Amino acid sequence: MSNSKSKGKKIFLFLILAVITVIAVFFFTKAKNESEADEMFTMATNSERVEFLNEQGWIVKPDPVSKEEVTVPSVFDGVYADYAALQREQGFDLEKYKGKPVTVIKYQVLNYPDHPENVMATMMICDNRLIGGDISLAGDNGFTKPLISLTAQTFLTSAEE
Repeated sequence: MSNSKSKGKKIFLFLILAVITVIAVFFFTKAKNESEADEMFTMATNSERVEFLNEQGWIVKPDPVSKEEVTVPSVFDGVYADYAALQREQGFDLEKYKGKPVTVIKYQVLNYPDHPENVMATMMICDNRLIGGDISLAGDNGFTKPLISLTAQTFLTSAEE
């Protein structure tokens, strides 16, 4: 009977070790993916932001049209709720930034089809990391569309899983 107890303890310890190993591998893989996403979306300089926009297919004037500090609302309602939904579609989660200050930088897009002027690329930056953005045109025929290309969206979404 004591041999049976000893065998049972060994199996129990083996199962615990296996579970701990699986959990450690999961968190290591997740941390590695998040680190890769952080590198991809870290933009400390203007040239890094312009390069990123170019990689998304947008040709922009190299100097920003505007740069301002704003606070992400603590409550998302109305237009901002829609904007937060657009960000989620791109893999960004503005919920994490509620009530926090962010920098909003706008660039003029020069190659938007059928709109040679007034289209803006907006980037939301917090701690030198892109946390959201869009391509938009103000006015009666205006629009707001995702900033991120499908390739970048796939990478960002897989890194956050």
